[in-house]
Amino acid sequence: MKIIHLSDTHINPETLNKIDTQQRFKLALNHIRDNHSNADILIITGDLTAFGDDESYQIFNKTLKEAILPDHLYPKLILGNHDDRENFKKNFPNIKIDQNGFVQYSLNFGDKTFIFLDTNLSGTHAGHLCEKRQTWLIETLKKEQENKIYLFMHHNPLALGQIKSDALGLVQRNEFKKILLQFQNSIQHIFFGHQHITSSGKYLGITFSSPRSTWQPLVPNFSEKFRLGKADTDPNYNVILITEDSLIVHTEDFLKTKVNWFEGE
Repeated sequence: MKIIHLSDTHINPETLNKIDTQQRFKLALNHIRDNHSNADILIITGDLTAFGDDESYQIFNKTLKEAILPDHLYPKLILGNHDDRENFKKNFPNIKIDQNGFVQYSLNFGDKTFIFLDTNLSGTHAGHLCEKRQTWLIETLKKEQENKIYLFMHHNPLALGQIKSDALGLVQRNEFKKILLQFQNSIQHIFFGHQHITSSGKYLGITFSSPRSTWQPLVPNFSEKFRLGKADTDPNYNVILITEDSLIVHTEDFLKTKVNWFEGE
């Protein structure tokens, strides 16, 4: 199976930090179309827009349509802290929601189950998974626990550096940790975005990964003080290859389009 994981497009009518978010998104989609049209699924893990306004969601949708991706690669979407849940649902009326109105849903692919989580809470950039959302997750995990389960969320569920500097991660990390421990034999991998950095590792025996933003990549913060650092780092998206006995995460720096291949006969 081949998965394209893209995150943090931050679409806005005007440029942000002197970067054209719309153009970056177009370049990423064009790169996916030209190089990975054989992928099985495209997933964008939140912060689709910079401010959650209707115009930005309309631009996002228009950009998707103009990219002329294969039908099966119309992306699966979830919310980030910069999104607005009600405006999102209004502009994407076909999106699946849970019984409480959160943008949470699951998809099955044979023996694999993809679970998409809503960690948005209006008025804060930190991640939230309230009791209602936790209950939905637990019930879904119980239903699908015989399958290989893959979680997709916007916020990082663990600190990616020092715990003191993780001011923007998932607030209910301890509650989420208990859920992971309960189902760690079924959960294969956690995909997230939010931090705008490339990361990968293992948490409670479960592997995880995140791509940078297609808009403004950041650099890792290894200090104990909260800070966000940007440098001349390329935006990217991830390509994940899953076989019966492996999961491999590749990074695609989509601004670099000139490739010199050395091929054998």
